[in-house]
Amino acid sequence: MCGGVRAGLQGETNVRGLYVAGEVACTGLHGANRLASNSLLEALVFARRAVQPSIDHMKSSSLDSSASNWWSRPVVPVSLESNVINKILTMTREIRKEVQSIMWKYVGIVRSTTRLEAAEQKICDLEAKWEEYLFQLGWERTMVGLEACEMRNFFCCAKLVVSSALARHESRGLHYTIDFPHLEESKRLPTGSHDHQCLKFWPPKPFWLGVEASAI
Repeated sequence: MCGGVRAGLQGETNVRGLYVAGEVACTGLHGANRLASNSLLEALVFARRAVQPSIDHMKSSSLDSSASNWWSRPVVPVSLESNVINKILTMTREIRKEVQSIMWKYVGIVRSTTRLEAAEQKICDLEAKWEEYLFQLGWERTMVGLEACEMRNFFCCAKLVVSSALARHESRGLHYTIDFPHLEESKRLPTGSHDHQCLKFWPPKPFWLGVEASAI
């Protein structure tokens, strides 16, 4: 029930040169149904373990340092002056912190419909405020910039999380909804697995049927 990139003891993954640690990593230390990396073990010990191997890999890598220029990056047209760009960046960073605060305060482990709806409204208001500020400073829809693109993705992800939480009328797994404290077995879906050759499904099993019970 917890996602994450599968990692080894040094934070290594099955992608050469990709190391992960913290909440993005799935080390298997805590088993299923736990918020990954909320412990010092994963957040500090395994994060530190991943540092040196990743540094060693970069030093031994034959990748040209200019490779970052192989892909074009979004560039803000020079029609906006540097002081305007700085204002936009400052505002964007402030709004980002506000969204993070809203998600932390209203969309945590224990949730309620009222608080989720409040979060949804606050996020939408912030998005409208931010977009209006940009256009007031001369930003046009055809313009692109790294932090602006990231901010739009940030808003999108936040709204998706909130809307998904509002759609769940039960408490299951990592999060608890005080308005719907019980499991809704009709919502349980089969488990699917795809190995690039075929798609397999396992039927859902009620949570109270453990190994011993199912073997009877």
